[in-house]
Amino acid sequence: MKKEIKNILIIFLLIIIGIVSVIYYNLYLKENRIKKMETTISEIIKEETEENIYQISNIVIDKNKEEMYFTGRVVKTEGWVQFLIYVDGYKWLEDEAAIISDARLKDLQLSLAFLDWKYWDEFYYMKKVEKVDIKTPETDWEILIQWKEDNKFKIIQANETIIIKDTKDLIKLPHLIFLGNLLFDQIVLEGELTTSCQGCPLFSVEEKTLRKLFKRKSLESGYEINSEIMPPLNTKINIIIKKLNFPKD
Repeated sequence: MKKEIKNILIIFLLIIIGIVSVIYYNLYLKENRIKKMETTISEIIKEETEENIYQISNIVIDKNKEEMYFTGRVVKTEGWVQFLIYVDGYKWLEDEAAIISDARLKDLQLSLAFLDWKYWDEFYYMKKVEKVDIKTPETDWEILIQWKEDNKFKIIQANETIIIKDTKDLIKLPHLIFLGNLLFDQIVLEGELTTSCQGCPLFSVEEKTLRKLFKRKSLESGYEINSEIMPPLNTKINIIIKKLNFPKD
């Protein structure tokens, strides 16, 4: 009995140390991460393929249209999912998505920051939270899904492929694609982990923390796939993320 209590205390202590370490690690490197992103983006700007069209790994960015493109594949056409689209990063979320993409989360973050640094600052680093509602910023994003069927291209809004139970929930970009988390990204993305790290000591803390953040106003998490709208299983699709600007009051 004493041995079991001792083991529990050791595990609890390791979790506390892990949480403190992660928080310190991220707070200490936060400004360096911003500078690194800015440097990377400035290097990408030099890699212009055409006029105002750039590429970050598998993601193409069109500055003229203020949108980006990357590809994916349908892996689920019914049932519950946490996110509609999975981009490579947090491996444990791959099984909880309807569409799997070859694009990397760190590249998607750079692409969003490249198109609208102000939005990324407000959303990811939680700046100006006293003035800006992070859930409804001045800049919003539309996700479109395009695929070929019967030798014709079809295109629909991503929101059409999911079913929302509560009308209070306003589905935004971060609800459809997980955009990362400042607390854990340094370890998950910068560490270039090749597995889900489910055996790591901090995994349970990471999952529990994010699961809470995934809940919307209605306290619902994830959504059901609209099987009547979702493209067929294994369909290769084009994913288009388009910037929408709303006038200020």
